[in-house]
Amino acid sequence: MPQRKGRVAEVMRLREWREELVTYHGMVAVVFDDDPVRQFELMGVLEEEMEESEREEREMMEWWSPHIDVSEQTRSLASFSDDELRGCFRFDREDVRTLLRLLEVPAFFWAKGSTRRFGGEEAFLLMLRRLAGREKGAQLAAIFNRSQPAISEMYNVVLDHVYQHAKVAMHLELWEDELPKLARLLEESGCPLTRCCGFVDGTMFDICRPTIAQESMYNGWKRKHKTKYQCVVLPNFLIGDWFGPAPGRANDANIMANSRLVPRLQSFNRRGGSNFRVYGDAAYPMTDVIVRAPKGNNITHAQQEFATEMSKYREAVEWVFGKLGNVWPFVTDVTRKMTGTRATAKEDWVAALLTNYHTCAYGGVANSYFHITPPTMKEYRARYERNLRD
Repeated sequence: MPQRKGRVAEVMRLREWREELVTYHGMVAVVFDDDPVRQFELMGVLEEEMEESEREEREMMEWWSPHIDVSEQTRSLASFSDDELRGCFRFDREDVRTLLRLLEVPAFFWAKGSTRRFGGEEAFLLMLRRLAGREKGAQLAAIFNRSQPAISEMYNVVLDHVYQHAKVAMHLELWEDELPKLARLLEESGCPLTRCCGFVDGTMFDICRPTIAQESMYNGWKRKHKTKYQCVVLPNFLIGDWFGPAPGRANDANIMANSRLVPRLQSFNRRGGSNFRVYGDAAYPMTDVIVRAPKGNNITHAQQEFATEMSKYREAVEWVFGKLGNVWPFVTDVTRKMTGTRATAKEDWVAALLTNYHTCAYGGVANSYFHITPPTMKEYRARYERNLRD
C-alpha cells in the first residue's frame, strides 16, 4: 500500500508541474510580446521541460504497468528445465508431480466470478513461482503467457484450494501416536529435558499499515505493524502446530491461551498416561506441559546450564522460521502484506504447509542435527487425510 501510494503521488506531482509550466508558457507569451527573441528562448526552455516531464511519466507508467504481449499458451512442467524447477519452484519435477497428486490439484480450475478456465498444473506452478520469488504480476504474465488479470485469478483460485489442506494439516493432534517416538529420539540425541516432544515459539511478519485496526496490528517492541503466529516444531523439523494470525500487539502468553495448546497437551497426557512437554522461551507461562527458559535475577548455576543446553535444541524453531522465509520469500515481503485487500493469512498458512512438504522431500538443518529422519510426503499427507474429509 505505501509503495502504491508513493507511485500515485509521484505521477500527480509530475502532472501538477506540467500544469504550472503551461501557465508559465502563457505568461511568457504575454509579458514578452514586445521582445520576440527573449520570448522564443523562454518558451523553448518551458517546452523542453514539459517534454521531459511527459517522458518521465511515460517511463514510470511503463515500468509500473508494462504492456505484455501474451499468447495465452498453457504452461506445464515440460515448459521448464530441471534447474528452473528446483531453483524457481523449489521442488524437482517428480516431487511437483507428487505434490499435485497429494494436494489433489484438479485437472482444471474455474476462476470465481469469471468464465476463465485454467489448467491445474499450470496454476499450481504459478503459485509455487510466486511464493518462491518476488516477481511482479507483469513479470509472471511474461513467464506464464497470461494476462495480468488471468494471473491474479489463477493464483487466487489455486491458493484457496491448497489452503483447504493447510488449515487441517498442522495441528498437534495429528502426531499424538508419534509423540513417544519423537520424544525418545530427542532424548537419545542428548536433549536434557525428558519427554520433550517439541519446541514452541512465535514469529512475526511485517505488514503494510492497515486502513483499519491500526493500533491492534502495531507492535510497540518492533515499532512496526505486524501479524504474529505461534508454531510448535517437532524434533523431525516439521511444523507440528501452526496458529494465527494474531494482532501484532498480542503477546506470546495470550496467543498460547487462544491456541489452547496447554489443555490440548494435557488431554494427550491424560489419554496416554504420559507426561509430554514442550519447551519455550521465558515469555511463556510455566505449566505442567510447558517448560520455559528460566528468568529473573535468582537463576542458579544448574538452571543456567540447563537453559544453555536447551537453547541448542530450541534453535530448531528459528531454523524453521528461517527456512520458511528463505524458501518462500514472498510471505516476508512487506510490500505484499496488505491486510484487508490480500489473502495474506492464506499465503502464510500455505507457505508453512509447503515448508513441511519441502522438509519431507529434502530434509533440513535440524534433521541432521537431531539425527531424526522426517516422514515422506505420502506419509505426511496420510496424517491429515481424515481431517481433510471431515
